[in-house]
Amino acid sequence: MPLNLVVQTAFLGDLLLAIPLLKRCRQIWPEQKLGLVCRKGFGDIFLKTKLVDHVFEIKKGDAQTYNNILQQLNSFEVNHLVSPHESMRTIFFCRKIKAQKKISFQKFWSFLAFDVRVKKPMILPDPLRQMSLLQPVDQQLPGLLSAYAETEKPYITDKKGQLSAPPAWASMSLRESVLSHTQVYQDLQKRYDLQGVNEDRAVLLFPGSVWATKRWTKEGFIETGKNLQSLGYQVYVMGGPGEEALAEEVAQEIPRSISVAGKTSILESAQLIARARLVVGNDSASTHLAAMCETPLIAVFGPTVLRFGFRPWSAQTFIAQKENLACRPCGKHGHNVCPIKTHVCMKHLPAEQVLEKAETILRS
Repeated sequence: MPLNLVVQTAFLGDLLLAIPLLKRCRQIWPEQKLGLVCRKGFGDIFLKTKLVDHVFEIKKGDAQTYNNILQQLNSFEVNHLVSPHESMRTIFFCRKIKAQKKISFQKFWSFLAFDVRVKKPMILPDPLRQMSLLQPVDQQLPGLLSAYAETEKPYITDKKGQLSAPPAWASMSLRESVLSHTQVYQDLQKRYDLQGVNEDRAVLLFPGSVWATKRWTKEGFIETGKNLQSLGYQVYVMGGPGEEALAEEVAQEIPRSISVAGKTSILESAQLIARARLVVGNDSASTHLAAMCETPLIAVFGPTVLRFGFRPWSAQTFIAQKENLACRPCGKHGHNVCPIKTHVCMKHLPAEQVLEKAETILRS
């Protein structure tokens, strides 16, 4: 069975930023099946939204899961293998896959597995970097990327803190597909009293992040939640596995707020996000999920900066950050502990800045 395969085994946020790449694969190979290799637990939403036809999930550190996928792929004829992920483990994994053409970024070791190697355009936001891998097989794409690089300013916010919109040809929106799963939402309604969601009054707070220094302060989320709750909005505190305790601590300080952290799948979380009035989160997967659902969002940036390329990829993205700090950025991903032990980028970011942006969004 013919198959085109995308390998992206990074964190959920990076995988979500691969959506434009996956959509472009659909566009240039409309009659062919599309497969995705990703981390365990991430693939379901891509199947349910019909962005891909097959998902192959690996468990980090478990070599047997890679071997299992290699066995499964024996029943397919892989035409194009496209890998935005660049780790050595991924290189050796892709080397074992038989494909007519293998494409990845230029690295001094990438020749070990890939016959087509594309220079990574670091000037572009990450969704376009990942999509750029299709340039050797997509005649229109080089011109589109070049024009975008020459004319757009994707990391500059306006006076209200809003970023520019992505181009229509590189959208990561799956909003319609998410909302089409009405049964998933109805099941959520049976499990929880989803106050305010159907009345366009739900505000979702995501205080967690894989990296500790990328988390805005609990006090900031609490003050934001209290203010929005007092204005008549229903606040939900959300997060993934391992973030339950933090979410509960925040929710306990916001009267009548509801914590569902760790209790929803990615698709279930997307159901709430797509119906929310506003999402407030850190530079993490939560804001990329909001971008995917086209929900207005405020992304709080601390140790990382926009020019790294991992901005939320939507038209309704607002950025809250502490400007003009000599210590920013302190790393590509953040740290578990602030390198200079101050965490000033988050501790000195006032809730007033987030609330001003929230007021702009909620008034529109």
